[in-house]
Parts: sequence; C-alpha cells; structure tokens
Amino acid sequence: MWDDLKRQWASGNMLTRLIFANVGVFTLVMTLRLLAQVGVLDAAWSTGVFGLATSWDVAVLMYRPWSVFTHMFVHVDVWHLVVNMAWLYWMGRLFMVQFGARRLLSTYCVGGLAGFALFVLAANAAPVFQQSTFAYGASAAVMAIMAATATAQPNYTVRLFLLGAIPLKYLAIGWVLLDYFALGNGANAGGNLAHLGGAAFGYLMIKQSQAGRDWVGWFERLLDAVMGVVQGGSIPSPRKKTRFRKVKDTRTTRVKSDEAFNREKREQADRMDAILDKVSKHGYDNLTADEKEFLFRQSNR
Repeated sequence: MWDDLKRQWASGNMLTRLIFANVGVFTLVMTLRLLAQVGVLDAAWSTGVFGLATSWDVAVLMYRPWSVFTHMFVHVDVWHLVVNMAWLYWMGRLFMVQFGARRLLSTYCVGGLAGFALFVLAANAAPVFQQSTFAYGASAAVMAIMAATATAQPNYTVRLFLLGAIPLKYLAIGWVLLDYFALGNGANAGGNLAHLGGAAFGYLMIKQSQAGRDWVGWFERLLDAVMGVVQGGSIPSPRKKTRFRKVKDTRTTRVKSDEAFNREKREQADRMDAILDKVSKHGYDNLTADEKEFLFRQSNR
C-alpha cells in the first residue's frame, strides 16, 4: 500500500500532491490526538494542534515561526477538510489548465500567507477579532485559487443543483460575501478575515498579472533556490538571457530563433483561449480527444 501511494505521489500532478499533503497532515493530527487520549502522549502537546497552527499573538508566533506555512495544511474536522479539498480540486483543475502546476503551488502558498497577514493585522489592531489564540486551515489558500480562477475566467459557466448554470464570477462573489456577512456574528471572525485576505490576493494577483506584474514569482524563485540547496548543494545561478532557445521537438532536435519561439507561444496561447471558450460554452466533455490531450499537457508544464 505504501509503495502504491509513493508511486501515485511521484506520478501525480501538483493538485493531487496538495490534496495528499492536506489529507496526510489530517491523518497525522488525528493519530496524535488519539495517542494523547489514550495517554501515550502528554495531552498538553495538543495545544495549538501539536505546534502546527499559527497565531495572531506575536509572542506565541516567535516560538513557532514554521506555523506561518504549516497552518494552511491543518484541519481537525473531517467536514472542514472535505469542503476545502472539494473546492481545491474543483477550482484547482480550472486554474491549472490556464496557469499550470507551478503557479498553482505558489498561489496556494502565497494566498495562504496573505490570509494569515490580514488575520494577524486585524487581530492586533482590533481586539474584538482575538477570539482564539490559534488559527489553522486551508481555506484562505483555497479562496485565493478560487478568486484567481474566477477573475481569469469570469464567464466560465458552472451548473449547480436547483440553480442551473451560473457564471463562475457570481459564484465567487457569493462565496466571498458569505464570509463578509459572517464577520457580523463573530463566530469565526479570524477565519473569515483570513478567507477574505486569500480571496483579495487571488483577485489582485490576476489583475496585476494582466498589467505585467508578477506577485508570486518571488516565491517560485525562493522555492527554486531551496530545492537547489537540498538537491544539489548550492543555490542555482540565474539563467542568462540568450538570443536563441533550445526547444524540444518531437521530430528533431533543433534550435529555434526568438521569432519562431514567440510565434509558437502565441499559437499555443490562441489555441488555449479557443479551447477554454469552448469549455465555458459547451463543457469539458464536448472537447475532442486532441483538445483534451492539449489541455493535459499544458496543465502539467
């Protein structure tokens, strides 16, 4: 069984890996809770979900700085996990078709950080939001992906039970408004603020990207540097710009000029736009086998 899971992880795309990571952390937390209940572990260890949850309290946060990242993979309720993973799978598939696996990971992580930042700032500025010392969950990260997807593909139509076909932008707006209205009852103000922070980041990230500004590129470069140290023992040096790029060709290996390379990229972008337009109007199932294969290749680049 373990070997099967490892093979699935190695062959899966980034969306699958993110879901596996969330489910894996949930399984770990539930196992530790069980061990604490039967007395194998000290129950005090469970405070702050075994050190994985984050906090608005800077004094607490200083002793668990890693929680700035770990909290966005933590759930302690099965339905909280199921809802977040269902949204992540649904929105993540649409997101990867247009932006790819690499950007899915960076949007998830930086969107989660944006939600955390709004939560910390608001809680320290207004004590009314200090309802709980600790916070956790993937909701802010998932909201970032949902908002980004809806901003990039606003007219993509989804079909909901009893409601029929609804443009994705209206579904996203409705989901954000639910969190905004929930701030009034104060039941989970910290969580609602984090959700709104993640959604705002996803929206602004796409708008800034359309204006030529990359809000998550820094995270991808940081991740490249870390992976370079882990795998190769040194930080990879930046690639130099050259006049020609080597591009893999299925028929022969050759060097393409910038003009040919850019023309090919434009053709791929035009084809992607046409396919996405077809999906939004007629659904994924109406694509040809060749169009589905093209989307699969683009989403795993």
